[in-house]
Amino acid sequence: MSAFLDNSSSSTKRAMFFSLAVAGVAVVLYLFAVQPCQDSIAKAKRELDSLEGQLRVTTRDLKDSPRVKNMLSEIETARQPFMEALLTPLLESWAMRAKSKLDPLAADVGLKVADYAEMPVRALPLPNPAPKQLYARRPIRVTARGSYAEIASFILRVEKMLPYVSLQALNLKTQRTPEEQSAEIVFEWPVKGALSTPAVPMPGGVKR
Repeated sequence: MSAFLDNSSSSTKRAMFFSLAVAGVAVVLYLFAVQPCQDSIAKAKRELDSLEGQLRVTTRDLKDSPRVKNMLSEIETARQPFMEALLTPLLESWAMRAKSKLDPLAADVGLKVADYAEMPVRALPLPNPAPKQLYARRPIRVTARGSYAEIASFILRVEKMLPYVSLQALNLKTQRTPEEQSAEIVFEWPVKGALSTPAVPMPGGVKR
């Protein structure tokens, strides 16, 4: 009877050890095989969801692309006359560029232009936030001789042919006859200014 109990006890112990060994193997398999696989599957699902979201956004943007292209085309069309009206230096001279544009208009009405002179740039008010590209107004003083009618016709032609150029000042000096006037005419032209520099954050959140 005692031997039977001893054998039974040994079998029970072996069964317990075997069960513990199986449980240990199961735990190791879960920690090092099953759980990493589950984490990888969860990560892959998150990435798939993100890609599907990007695909939906891209599909929506592609559907809107004709409308966006039309908007950009309209903006460019509206912008083009202004860009063409900008005064740019000719051989590093603003006055020479103005001369090349105004001489033909003066000749059309018989006005004799004696001189073109650059004046200090007038900065334009800046919106907030300031755009990257700044613009300004460049005054050009034109000294000419002619009759009242020729001077008036010249100014009207400039306003018609160069709509972004504005008359800033007009000073007439009577010469020997009323038909021979000496005129100083100041026109303002739109010009490109400097590139604006964004404020640089300083330690503590202070900008300079």
